[in-house]
Amino acid sequence: MINESALLESKSLRDGVLERTEVLDRVKALSLLPDGMHVTTAMVASYFEVGLTAIRSLVLDHRA
Repeated sequence: MINESALLESKSLRDGVLERTEVLDRVKALSLLPDGMHVTTAMVASYFEVGLTAIRSLVLDHRA
């Protein structure tokens, strides 16, 4: 993992990672409910390709 401050300060380092766009190939559209702002737990689980239990556990751990 490249340090963010190093990227900000070094043009040569930025140029070296400029072509690394493979992560963008994994981006997909997130379907929203009709209001255009909300999703269900099942929709989030599907988007991240994990089970409902994983999403519920994260919500429980970070609710506060």
